[in-house]
Amino acid sequence: MTDRIEVLHTSGGIPVIVECLPSTHSASFSTYFGTGSRDETDDEAGIAHMLEHMLFKGTENRTARQMAEEIEAAGGEQNGYTTKEVTTYQAYALDETAEVAERILADMVLNPMLSKECLVTEKNVVIQEIRMLENDPDDYIHVLFNEALWGKHPMGRSEAGSVATVSALTEQGIRAFFQEHYRPPHMAVLAVGNVDRQQVMEWASRTFDGLEPRPRSRDRSAPKPAAGFRVFPRDDKQAYVGMGFPGLSAVDPDRFAQRMLSSVLGMGTSCRLFQEIRERSGLVYEIYASSGSYTDCGSLAVFYNTAVKDQEKVARLVAKEIGRLKSEGLEKDELKRSKHLLKGAYVRRLESTEARMVRLGEMFMASGEAITPEETLRRMDMVTEEDVLKAAERLLVREKLAVAMHAPKAESEGQAKNLADLDF
Repeated sequence: MTDRIEVLHTSGGIPVIVECLPSTHSASFSTYFGTGSRDETDDEAGIAHMLEHMLFKGTENRTARQMAEEIEAAGGEQNGYTTKEVTTYQAYALDETAEVAERILADMVLNPMLSKECLVTEKNVVIQEIRMLENDPDDYIHVLFNEALWGKHPMGRSEAGSVATVSALTEQGIRAFFQEHYRPPHMAVLAVGNVDRQQVMEWASRTFDGLEPRPRSRDRSAPKPAAGFRVFPRDDKQAYVGMGFPGLSAVDPDRFAQRMLSSVLGMGTSCRLFQEIRERSGLVYEIYASSGSYTDCGSLAVFYNTAVKDQEKVARLVAKEIGRLKSEGLEKDELKRSKHLLKGAYVRRLESTEARMVRLGEMFMASGEAITPEETLRRMDMVTEEDVLKAAERLLVREKLAVAMHAPKAESEGQAKNLADLDF
């Protein structure tokens, strides 16, 4: 039997994506729901993330400890995460104990307690998580950049919500949100590893077809990107900066060119920005580019931290490299090197069934596709220098530049004002 990916459907119409990997000795299962932080109202901010926590706190049949002991006795573990567009619950096990992972996952999704007592406990946990994030500027600058780029649209909020909104969540609100959003048709079931296709299909149909569907339409509106400089005050000697642009969606045919453009600019230690700003100028310890794509939008951004007095200097060097790329094109072998670097990182991430399942789940929920890693690599290889330069002209537009500066207010506002003449 060879490795393969199949997109099947239960009798009730729920997509089931199965990637059979007979050479492995593990089995990974997950349910993906097409609900994330962008589907919350302002008052609900953080409720999807809270639900992610709550489903691990016990079911009508098992306590949280019993779930943990049962899955670990099967050589596995539970996991989950929330993004702007999806929430997922996962269970892993040995291939010989795969049915244990299936049972635990099904019980979590179908029979969660969602009790008031658990909500009180998890509120405190999530509030600590929010405060940790706000005190970690390397991570928090990503939240602030999204706010600068997407403004008050839900895409501009942290997935965790705020201390105020999380504190106000109620048991009734949690239950109502779960019943409304964590149902077909915005749902998919995944199984990756040494699994039996027929057995997975029987389990998925038997387990999830009884869920009552909710209306197919959803109240999502595409965000309208903002441009300009936003200062988010921080009393520190170090400035944390995100500067970037609206990007391409997960279904845009040029999204692979965007990823390659991001790699050329800021992936690894041989990239343009690292060589110019870290190695030659010594102004940063770390600088990198990031490319993200969602169902109807995306972003391409550069992140760095530097001394407060050097924010303007680094921003001008980033702009200089962007301008040089657009005017002079790629250097000899630069695209080849960037392709190999991007492909290498991609391949290494797929050495576990868990990582392969996340890849498939996020891809399918965002684009409706479930392509093989080989097809993804082929699409990366198809990107030409002309594609990268076209993407640069399309995306790296000065008038669309959004900048988040997380540093002392007075110094940052002064340097932001000086950067009004920034050009590329």
